[in-house]
Amino acid sequence: GYSSCCFSPIHRKNCTPTMIRSILAIAIFAALALSTQAFVSAPVGKPALVSTTSLMASRVNAKIEKRKRNRENMRKFKKGGRRGTSRKKMMRKMQSSAARQIENEFIAKCFMTVPPPNSDDEKA
Repeated sequence: GYSSCCFSPIHRKNCTPTMIRSILAIAIFAALALSTQAFVSAPVGKPALVSTTSLMASRVNAKIEKRKRNRENMRKFKKGGRRGTSRKKMMRKMQSSAARQIENEFIAKCFMTVPPPNSDDEKA
């Protein structure tokens, strides 16, 4: 048959102190074996495990960098009728040309020859 187990209430009377001691020693040995793994240095070839927060942070950074790359590539490879001229640039060009025209008209008026006020009397 089956071996008796010291932890079940039915077979507890069959347990000897040496059996209990050996089971306790095995349990302590297993606990020590599991806990000492945390103190072992990481192997040279493999990097140490990174915490989940830093993994999530690197994922977020990767997503941000990907968005930035996509935005730059969209600008670089976009198709359209007005290549390189934005609406803002066109509006500035229109305003500057209007201002230039007003300035040219003013300069032309400055250099217009106007007869002196009494010149009509001399000619007549």
